[in-house]
Amino acid sequence: MGAGDIKLVFLMGLFLGFPKILVALFFSFFLGAIIGIGLIIAQKKSLKSEVPFAPFLAAGTLFAMFFGGQVINFYLAALGV
Repeated sequence: MGAGDIKLVFLMGLFLGFPKILVALFFSFFLGAIIGIGLIIAQKKSLKSEVPFAPFLAAGTLFAMFFGGQVINFYLAALGV
């Protein structure tokens, strides 16, 4: 994560609010990890390569906007809260 990504996360937090920013960040890191592992397996990137993180943050923001409430409710119901 670079300085630009940190600024983008700050704006995401202002836009989404507290509970949904957690969903957005989790989804962003998860999606980035899956794509990164896929690129390494396909030998398109190596372990030392850099992959831009902003597209994953944008995808996480969209996911949290549309499905964040449902994910939070599902998680809380699974915990029994």
